[in-house]
Amino acid sequence: MKTPPPWNTTSGLLLEVGRLYREDFRRRAKHLKLTQSQTAALACLAKQPGLTQIGLAAKMEIHPVTVTQLIDRLQRAGWVRREVHEDDRRAFRLYVTDKADPILSEVWKIAAEAREHAFRGLSVDEREQLHALLNQVKSNLAGPDAAGHRG
Repeated sequence: MKTPPPWNTTSGLLLEVGRLYREDFRRRAKHLKLTQSQTAALACLAKQPGLTQIGLAAKMEIHPVTVTQLIDRLQRAGWVRREVHEDDRRAFRLYVTDKADPILSEVWKIAAEAREHAFRGLSVDEREQLHALLNQVKSNLAGPDAAGHRG
């Protein structure tokens, strides 16, 4: 039997920090009465207006049918609108409506509180260094060699 990797690997730590961060945000945002997926979809669309449903599904790592159901609920609430894609009539571009502004303002406030809590004890320089390091890791994973180099 091979020896398993140590429990405290960097990748394991990143996963655990992400989980704890989402849990902290969810606890802070409980009063909004939104699911985590609804909150994530609204935030993503506010940052990337015009994203397609397929693009949103990829960003959220969920099935396109699930996104359709999610957007149906957000549209019924008046927070999201669909527009037919100009190049593909089968696709829709998604936009947050003005009605979602108050809820998004609260989401941004909660996100700032969660960030402050997570980074408590880190200096400005340490926060900037962490940000730069994580951006480098992200670039490595998303770059041209993302699938791994087999040479």
